[in-house]
Amino acid sequence: MPLGLLALIITAVLMSAVGQTALKVAVEKSDLKDAIAAGLMPAITAAISSPFLWGALVIYGVSIVLWLWVLSQADLSLAYPFVSLGFVVTMLFAAGFLGEHVSMVRIVGTLLIVAGCLVVARSA
Repeated sequence: MPLGLLALIITAVLMSAVGQTALKVAVEKSDLKDAIAAGLMPAITAAISSPFLWGALVIYGVSIVLWLWVLSQADLSLAYPFVSLGFVVTMLFAAGFLGEHVSMVRIVGTLLIVAGCLVVARSA
């Protein structure tokens, strides 16, 4: 695999994890969480007016565009197992930036997902 393609795959996966983390922050750090609990219309209004949410969506959107470029350049069976890195990075971000407790069971489960993806990738 060309080094540039590998770098792009990893960048897309990392940006996806950052986007997911930012979406969580957007929900937790704004009035969006309360609006969602209040019903559909308050949720839509809060979502439209939330700069946190729009920023998170832009980050996540960029990751999708990068991923589309990756898919245009690499076999899906080669690129997709790298998505498993997103599980690890997202878990690390959740613990490090959001202060979430990550139990040993979650760590082992996440590593099993990564191992399964690696097995699938090697079988292609």
